[in-house]
Amino acid sequence: METDNASMAAHYRLPLFLRVSAKILNLVSKNLATRFLWRIFSGPIKFKIHNRELGFYETATKSMIATSSNREVAMYRIPSDGRKLLFVHGWNGRSGQFSTLIERLSNEGFDITAIDLPGHGKSEAGQTSLPEITDVIAEITTTQGPFDVLIAHSFGGVAGLNSIRLGAIYQKIVLISLGVYEIRPMFENFVGLFGLDKQYYADRLFDRVETVFGVNPIEFGPDRFADRIGIETLLVHCKDDGESKSEISVMVHEKMPNSQLYLTNNLGHRKLLGDAAVVQQIADFIK
Repeated sequence: METDNASMAAHYRLPLFLRVSAKILNLVSKNLATRFLWRIFSGPIKFKIHNRELGFYETATKSMIATSSNREVAMYRIPSDGRKLLFVHGWNGRSGQFSTLIERLSNEGFDITAIDLPGHGKSEAGQTSLPEITDVIAEITTTQGPFDVLIAHSFGGVAGLNSIRLGAIYQKIVLISLGVYEIRPMFENFVGLFGLDKQYYADRLFDRVETVFGVNPIEFGPDRFADRIGIETLLVHCKDDGESKSEISVMVHEKMPNSQLYLTNNLGHRKLLGDAAVVQQIADFIK
């Protein structure tokens, strides 16, 4: 399945000058153009915190956790005696986006842990990518867990699934607005935002991932391994999501042997995180 360029543009929020710069660099030096594309591809944007999230930041206890990749990530805790939940946000996101859901589940006695991914939120700034994020989630699960339930949004859901592929253990998983099904189309459509040769630069970006992280990016696509994850899973997606198509969750649901699918309407990519019906569905699932 391919994600269209409009969806990718919303995901990366690219201004015109970046697209023009990429085309100029392509004419001057393809090596420089590749480095430029990689910097944007792996460089999350930190957006302003919304007022509705402030209660979460006031309630949660924040600490900085050093990872084995020498990055510091922000971790938030609202402890309780109940089952332990780990929240993982999406690309360009932050833990506070789960504020409504966290407030509900915390009030019901669940033990809350949320992390800002590398380069995101209040974590140390800098570039990151799916392999590093996957390793961080797996490491946090080992050092701060075990966790009973993983609740992840968008790109964080893809990384969460990969952490399970690499050995992380949860009793249940909630995947909200899952961001990617196949990896190759994600790279090609990103390059397509700049009007450049998709095949050529996707190959160059693939080479970059393999050089930096020593892994094949293709293996991180849920299409390659979702059928091997037997953990009880709830997939939540909005049919009008403009950033990650609901077909992604439908296809993963069809591959996963122990999953439920809950589709919504008129909530887009992020509004469903605070929607009362969605929150209720998730609360019922993890109880």
